[in-house]
Amino acid sequence: MGIVIQSVANYAPWIYAICGLVALYQLYKIWAVRAERKQAVFSLEREKAIRDTYSILAIALILLLTMGFTYFMSTTLKQAVAPLVNEALSPTPPLPLLDFLVTPTNTPLAVTPTPTRTATPISGTLPLEGTPGIALTVTVESQTSTPVAETATPTPPPAPAVVAAQCPDDHSTLMRPGQNEAISGQYNVIGTATLDNFQYYKVEVQASGSTDWQYVGGGQAPVTAGLLATINTASLANGVWSLHLVVVDQTGNFIPPCQVTVTVQN
Repeated sequence: MGIVIQSVANYAPWIYAICGLVALYQLYKIWAVRAERKQAVFSLEREKAIRDTYSILAIALILLLTMGFTYFMSTTLKQAVAPLVNEALSPTPPLPLLDFLVTPTNTPLAVTPTPTRTATPISGTLPLEGTPGIALTVTVESQTSTPVAETATPTPPPAPAVVAAQCPDDHSTLMRPGQNEAISGQYNVIGTATLDNFQYYKVEVQASGSTDWQYVGGGQAPVTAGLLATINTASLANGVWSLHLVVVDQTGNFIPPCQVTVTVQN
């Protein structure tokens, strides 16, 4: 519907021009009908002239309605549906980063202690049996294991606790995800999007350090404690993201969005 309204607004000058040409032709016809009516002698001719006059008036009324409706669509309705048209023309978020572009995190492995062998000579003299006066000297090495200091694996900092979203307006609330929640896969966003003069709502995400919001879902019907959108986290890079819910009324204005911070873990 938004695309149709945008098209009518784009071609509004042509519609006005065509209606103007038709109006000029109808003025010529009504002048001819009036002249014909004045010269009519028979009642049938006068009745035909009257019918032609009514037809011209009907066409004039249609032209007025067409021009008025075109003006209404190209001004008021165009401004009201402008956000919907922008989303319809570019609803798909940018291509995600390839997995191999993401720098892997290397976790150091625990070092297994390696024993160090130290040879300690032990000397002794053993007499050779049957051979008096001759002794055999034997040296035996003993092995002593010296443990190597083990390198401790660094302990990662604890993850922030997940808390409920703090939303500034009850008409725009998020139940899932919560603040600091980790999401992955096909994740369902649950919440409420209602308004007295409701027009539509949208769910958007923004990467940490970015200023651009990416559209991930929305709807044109109010939702109360229900499914707002489904996010495919495979299209998002791992890391911290901001997620917010925007509810827009019929005038194009919106109430303060409800926003949370989430961590994408694919």
